[in-house]
Amino acid sequence: MRATLAAGVVLALGALAPATGGGLAAQMPDAWVLVGQDAEDYRLRLDPEVAHSGSSSMRLAARGNRRRSQWAASVQLVDAIAYRGKRMRLRGYLRADDVDSGGLWVRVDGILEGKYAMLALDNSEDRRVEGTRDWETREIVVDIPPEGVTILIGAMITGDGELWVDDLSFEAVAEDVPLTTEPEVVITDQPYARPPGVFPTPTNLDFEREMKDPMANMENTELDR
Repeated sequence: MRATLAAGVVLALGALAPATGGGLAAQMPDAWVLVGQDAEDYRLRLDPEVAHSGSSSMRLAARGNRRRSQWAASVQLVDAIAYRGKRMRLRGYLRADDVDSGGLWVRVDGILEGKYAMLALDNSEDRRVEGTRDWETREIVVDIPPEGVTILIGAMITGDGELWVDDLSFEAVAEDVPLTTEPEVVITDQPYARPPGVFPTPTNLDFEREMKDPMANMENTELDR
């Protein structure tokens, strides 16, 4: 799954665009998009009926029965420059309804040997949410190396079911806070190309804002380097 997630998201980010799922762009959470090799079989939207706090949450749902090998992920891209050399923790609340597998994920991309590289990946593979569960806290702790350029944060669902995410936080922690997985570095044969839609810091982590114009969102958040 780790290699599949890395390859699938690299391909998706090559032509990053919001997958609205049936024209529901106005119901998507602002600053978040859906990616993955099987993204067309899933739906990402803002859910005003289910929330850990506030008035809404982010919902990832399969469209009908999915194979356990299928997956999709919500993602927000964050500029890594301000976080280089820091140990960062993504923490949030997850709720599940008949989910095969779901969890938070973080990936750090950058440049090594002049090539596009995945510098760290944690997709909660060994501590994922399964079945039907009420709100539970989940977290990921990763180091952001000096070569980091973008940080990808979000949640993913594998197979069937519905997964809700709310009240995320992304903050620096002390060096004695253990990593949740060992770093895995993958250097590709591709030159690095910065994807569009990169935010300077994480935004809309409480999922209280809906996306009004997906394409404007992509254009307005791109950072030139």
